[in-house]
Amino acid sequence: QVSHEIANLLQVVAKARGEQFYHFLATSFLPSQGCPADTAVDFATKLRDLEIKHFRKYFTEFIRASKADPS
Repeated sequence: QVSHEIANLLQVVAKARGEQFYHFLATSFLPSQGCPADTAVDFATKLRDLEIKHFRKYFTEFIRASKADPS
């Protein structure tokens, strides 16, 4: 599934770039895409803290919720 591959890629980049990447996602990239600040921080935190299996599930739900959100 494509969402799982994207989740894997995010984890690889996060491992390579560390806190710099989490900060970029939470404060720059996700908010620039219309993601609320608290949701962006939650996303970055989950990317950092969850094991890949759990993050893939979270990421799939995150994408579904963002598609359902009309804003």
